[in-house]
Amino acid sequence: MDRVGTVDSYEIKPEKFGRYVLLDRIGAGGMAEVFRAVMPGVEGFQRTFVVKRILGERAKSPYFVDMFVQEARINALLHHPNIVQVFDFGNVGGTYFLAMEYVRGRDVSELLRRLRNCDRPCPVAIATFIAHEVAVALGYAHALTGADGTPLHIVHRDISPSNIICLRTGGVKLLDFGIAKAIGEPEVEKTGHGMFKGKLSYIAPERIKDLPVDGRSDLFSLGVVLWELLAGQKLFRGKSDLQTLKNVAEMEIPAPSALRPDVPPELDRIVLRALARDPAERYPSGQALADDLDRVLELLHHQTRALPDLLHEVYGAELSSRQIPNTALTSELLAACAAETSNVSAGGPTYPAGQLPSSEDEYSISIGTAVPVRPKPGPMSWAAATIGTAALVLLAFGRGGGGRSQAAPGATAPPIVAPAAAPEAAPPPAPQAEAPIAPVAATPPPAVEAAPAQPAAKPARHAHYSGKGRIARGLSVDPFAEAASRGGK
Repeated sequence: MDRVGTVDSYEIKPEKFGRYVLLDRIGAGGMAEVFRAVMPGVEGFQRTFVVKRILGERAKSPYFVDMFVQEARINALLHHPNIVQVFDFGNVGGTYFLAMEYVRGRDVSELLRRLRNCDRPCPVAIATFIAHEVAVALGYAHALTGADGTPLHIVHRDISPSNIICLRTGGVKLLDFGIAKAIGEPEVEKTGHGMFKGKLSYIAPERIKDLPVDGRSDLFSLGVVLWELLAGQKLFRGKSDLQTLKNVAEMEIPAPSALRPDVPPELDRIVLRALARDPAERYPSGQALADDLDRVLELLHHQTRALPDLLHEVYGAELSSRQIPNTALTSELLAACAAETSNVSAGGPTYPAGQLPSSEDEYSISIGTAVPVRPKPGPMSWAAATIGTAALVLLAFGRGGGGRSQAAPGATAPPIVAPAAAPEAAPPPAPQAEAPIAPVAATPPPAVEAAPAQPAAKPARHAHYSGKGRIARGLSVDPFAEAASRGGK
């Protein structure tokens, strides 16, 4: 089965959720549940997503709503091939959701379980490759800056095997920035129950001591994941949460080669440096860690096909893609969604000027996607349109409104329709040879009264909208702030 985030899968009755159809539930956590979903479109278009929506009981809590909106805010900033992309964030009937890319593969936690069941160790080169790809993603996230160049200091704070996906095509992706923190975000390190957010056996020692946290805390967590990939067992997990925290803070950490002789000394050194309890002794950045791991991969002669080959050997036919349930209800829901979204662009629903949706309880925006906005005509456009229209009117009067005609006798001139607007810089028409003018009587032509000057048409002004419901129209400058304010109402 294809999984994202958690390992349990539950069959559910297909459900229409906004412009998505939820097919089956992939898993659930303390804050949200995750579904495999399809967004249908016109002409049979369909795309599969993973929809993560906040749990019903959590949707009433401002604390959890703020966490969910914070996740959307941070994911909107992240665009990297090793990070699961979030495409959509919105609210359907009071329930906030995220729509993410659907990746096919297995998380590292499940892969380790399957390997243990097969009594098979994870190849050293593959373990190194997985850590290398996550280190590259962390290096990108940690170094990300805002539009003005100010560092954002994003920290994931939940690096663990279940949040690392190994793709069946060979890639590795990091997911779930649900408890990540960026500069300017409120620090909420503990839950209402007094427990640390994140998984205890992977948190850095400085978090236990309530010391400042930066990207090096994520590198410690990645060091734990790499150690467990190599050793095939847990590093810090104890019989109780208190014992686990004590192990994180004090336990002597053996080198991976002590449990597995085929681990090269260079890799031992890298793992132990990442696991240094003093942040100053760890790698300064994810990219620095990735550079050292890259040299080990060269030493081990790692092949790009090694990871997908391992997944196919361990899972076999289970890796085949899942199909959309072919049920009457699913087909009916997909058809209904396709009909409703026939006018929805990739940037979210759009509405004609002056018209608003009847209900603002349901809205959705696409993250990182520019919403097309019709540009207002400039002065030059209207000047060109006015001049072009006047010229066509004079031409009509000169040729067919009482002036000398060049048409053959008895012929009826076709009606001339003036275009609504002329292009700003249209190229001059190619010169054409005029037909010879037939001789006519010397009677002077009747005087043609000058047409009254028509005032230039004024550009239609867009209706002024209040800020309420701007997310539904793709007009909000900061949709996440507005979404948070809606959640608090």
